[in-house]
Amino acid sequence: MRKIGITIGDPTGIGPEITLKVINSYSGTNTIIVYGRFPISSKIDNLIKICDISEIQNFPGSNLFWIPTFQDYEFNPGKPSKLSGLSAYNAIKKAGEDAFKKDINVIVTGPLSKHYIQLTYPDFIGHTEFFANQSSTEIFVMSFFSEKINVALLTTHLALKDVSKNLEKNKIINQIRLINNSLKKFFHIKKPKLALLGLNPHSGEQGSFGDEEQKIFISVIKQLNEEGIFIDGPFPADTFFAGNYQRYDIIISAYHDQGLIPFKMLSFGSGVNVTFGLPYIRTSVDHGTAFDIAGKNIASEKSMLAALKLAEKII
Repeated sequence: MRKIGITIGDPTGIGPEITLKVINSYSGTNTIIVYGRFPISSKIDNLIKICDISEIQNFPGSNLFWIPTFQDYEFNPGKPSKLSGLSAYNAIKKAGEDAFKKDINVIVTGPLSKHYIQLTYPDFIGHTEFFANQSSTEIFVMSFFSEKINVALLTTHLALKDVSKNLEKNKIINQIRLINNSLKKFFHIKKPKLALLGLNPHSGEQGSFGDEEQKIFISVIKQLNEEGIFIDGPFPADTFFAGNYQRYDIIISAYHDQGLIPFKMLSFGSGVNVTFGLPYIRTSVDHGTAFDIAGKNIASEKSMLAALKLAEKII
């Protein structure tokens, strides 16, 4: 029996609601441990409260557990604060520690607010970077999967002005190797087909405006092809998605919005965020906290359910 950790995200967002919707309909055989403090209005009678994962052995036959990870506090939906950010942070910290110790096999993360976490931890960037730093992982990739399109990012939560200087040849080669190997290992694709997008408009048009394609991407593709990795490009991003992008197993973009705008246009609410490179599996919803609809019982759990199902499929 596998153990799946679910972090609910910010307790004042929709994370608690969608987590409970998924939990209440769960019919699998894996053990689920929920991390985080639920808002005061949540109905959590079917979850067994524990302080540490070692206590699970005291409840044979049960498979739904809850580790609060935060002091008793009356969080209210739609009212985020420094404390709600701290609660979300504590949940991912504890889940990451348990996953690193192999006490759980996978982490499924709910949506949190970077802003409210940064009120306590100013250097916090996001889930992906946090788990990588916590586990001392140097090469990692943020990727997104759906029935319509799969995307991987060479950079994550980074200001646009800083993207170019963070595109280094050897790092990119290692990232693409990781993407290729992960598609083989987790998705059982024997010969993955990868597409690499250019950074600049028209993919730089042979150096007319921007030379990252000429100086970095072309040589990266050449070396990887010589290693037996199937990768095409660099493609102009504006026309690429108007063509037959579905012939590729995954599309690799240089920066966040370049890949995620088309992904979310096609798959928002049903896509799954997967982090490659960590010493454990981590999947996530593809949306934010939606504080404006929190507590109204209208949030869709579709992405959370997809993240849980993909996590179970991978493990």
